[in-house]
Amino acid sequence: MKSIVTAKEMKSFDEATINKHKVPAMVLMERAAMAVVDIATANYPEANRIYVLAGPGNNGGDGVAIARLLYIKGYDVKAIVIGNPDKFSSQLKEQIDIASSYNVPLVFGFDSKEADGADLYIEAMFGIGLTRGLEGEFATAATYLNESGKPVVAVDIPSGFDTDCGRILGDVAVKCDYTVTFAFLKKGLVLGDCKKSIGKIYVADVGIYGETDYNAKLLEEDVLSIIPERPLTANKGTCGKVLVIAGSESIYGACYLSAKAALVAGSGLVKIYTHVNNINSIQQALPEAMYLGYDKFDKEELLQQMAWADVILIGPGLGQSEVSEDILKTVLENTKVTTVIDADGVNLAAKHLDKLQQAAAKASIILTPHLKEMERLSGVKVADINYNMEEVAKEFSKKNKCTLILKNFTTVISDGDKIFYCISGNQALATPGSGDVLAGIVSSLAGQGLSAVNSATAGAYLHGKAGVNASKARDIKSVLARDIIEELSKI
Repeated sequence: MKSIVTAKEMKSFDEATINKHKVPAMVLMERAAMAVVDIATANYPEANRIYVLAGPGNNGGDGVAIARLLYIKGYDVKAIVIGNPDKFSSQLKEQIDIASSYNVPLVFGFDSKEADGADLYIEAMFGIGLTRGLEGEFATAATYLNESGKPVVAVDIPSGFDTDCGRILGDVAVKCDYTVTFAFLKKGLVLGDCKKSIGKIYVADVGIYGETDYNAKLLEEDVLSIIPERPLTANKGTCGKVLVIAGSESIYGACYLSAKAALVAGSGLVKIYTHVNNINSIQQALPEAMYLGYDKFDKEELLQQMAWADVILIGPGLGQSEVSEDILKTVLENTKVTTVIDADGVNLAAKHLDKLQQAAAKASIILTPHLKEMERLSGVKVADINYNMEEVAKEFSKKNKCTLILKNFTTVISDGDKIFYCISGNQALATPGSGDVLAGIVSSLAGQGLSAVNSATAGAYLHGKAGVNASKARDIKSVLARDIIEELSKI
């Protein structure tokens, strides 16, 4: 796993490379420029006329260097440098001098007539240091790019977005087809409004490295290595017994999907505890599971089932009836094993945070809310969570001593100490039952011996990867939750 960083962290790494390790800033700028040139020309081999829009800072210096390298390679290039020359950074001024010595065409100030006619635009107006919205000719240039109908490659981050949370800072920001960012992925690139505008993203190694005492981590393929292989001497009783408490009088699909996902992800035994109405329907579809039905709350029966389990999953399709609430409270009051709380279980737990905290004092608790469910848990509005997922997740996890999988198009996972970002999925996961599948996977991994945070991270990554693989076999809007399960066995 690699770090995913804030603007402040990235600047500290940059400064350490220059000041501590004595790598000249211009060397780093040249490496960044070469990376953008390589990626842009590889992805747009037919583009010959390439215009670069450069801003007044070091991101603009990258842009002018990119224009020079393209010019030397024989492309029809123009560098349009925007901003007050009195405020140009020293590195930008140096790059302008170098470009001028090579006779690179330079234009100062944005004029749509000068910008017309390119096959490809490279946007380097502002980098990760932007703290306010685009105004004046920068806003005009951004609007022009967005309406040009031509491909746009952004340098480090599309201009107009907050680097840390992905929020658009003003009225307009650049929408691009590719983003080439340097050294580390920036948090804002995968959050908020920005994720919709980055296109495909490349992280280019330009020779900047570093770690801080606290870094969020980006989940990558290596997280799957923590999933244990099944021992040669295994039997079904040693591979994890998962009790799925799910479904309600009129809903049975959620418990079917959660239970099947748990089995396919490696659980030895899965028992579904659900409303009696559901048993016949699910048994025929999933004969590999065990079943017990209820038609009223029976505390002693529930406690017996809990005593059997290595892991409890509660919530998918459970509803919020009085019976469901009694079941949830009983689980929280009596659980001694890892307990995964999903969907309606989360909504019910939001009413009983005191019992949630009591449960977390004696067992590992994993919650899997989406943003609206997180609003109910935390009292923070969805709009505010969307731009502050990391802090909301971390604060809630720390206060309630649980592991949280905060689901969104980028999922953030926290145990109150560590933070992980998961971007392994795509739009295919936006399908009914997808969250039930995730809950089943996470429960299965916990039953196989992984810690709560490892179950959450490996489960979230595996779920996303399975969704992506499912979307390769069919239209992305046609992926069903069962297709995600089908892909698990292939990973």
